[in-house]
Amino acid sequence: MASYKIVPLRDESIATEDIEAGVEATSAFDSNADLRSGMLPHTFTEGSDGLCWVEYGRETYYDRPTLEGTAETKHAERYAILFLQNGYVAIEKATKEVEEELLTTVADVLAEDVKFEPVEFDEEDLRRVIEESSRVQRVDVSPSSRDGPDYVSAHDRGDLRDTDWWGQYLADPFEQVRVDLPDRNIHVDVGFDDTGRITLYGREIEMAIQAEAMRHLTDEIIDKYQSPTDFQGTLTGY
Repeated sequence: MASYKIVPLRDESIATEDIEAGVEATSAFDSNADLRSGMLPHTFTEGSDGLCWVEYGRETYYDRPTLEGTAETKHAERYAILFLQNGYVAIEKATKEVEEELLTTVADVLAEDVKFEPVEFDEEDLRRVIEESSRVQRVDVSPSSRDGPDYVSAHDRGDLRDTDWWGQYLADPFEQVRVDLPDRNIHVDVGFDDTGRITLYGREIEMAIQAEAMRHLTDEIIDKYQSPTDFQGTLTGY
């Protein structure tokens, strides 16, 4: 299972060699800081149709248990960044602090002077995802009625839209949905929630498949409602 946020860019496509050069220029190994952070150039990989991905690394301190007590040591965290070559980058889901580091580093790699922001989904966006999908597997809702529970989650091996449950909760606010990816050539189940997180479900999904899936999602769902000037993280049609 892998989770990402989508970041709109100003350019539709970027030369792979320019991305690789930007990755080299922002290498964590060139840092003189006690706790290094930056791109890991040796992880840069080019896939098909210009797709490429790389990992961002950052060091942190943590207390390691020993027989004498605890000892402070360094720990390395790594986060994937996917350049989708369609006007979007996918960054691995992280804490807000790390997310800001990833966004700043992406701007540095691309030599951009803007502050990138990830796309966020509201409840209407989640409904659009359902409209575009071939099968709805799971929906989490917050019922409007105070006579029932505050939160309801339903899962079905078929399509939830064919159940009585769907009619009962259709009008309530959606918080998360899980659907089939609308492409029969890419067999990945996808989840969306109202924080902007997109989750690809499956064990040990190859990075090439993750990149292809994220590009398909941005092409077929997200880009349809994205304004050409919205490289700072909003969808149109709210």
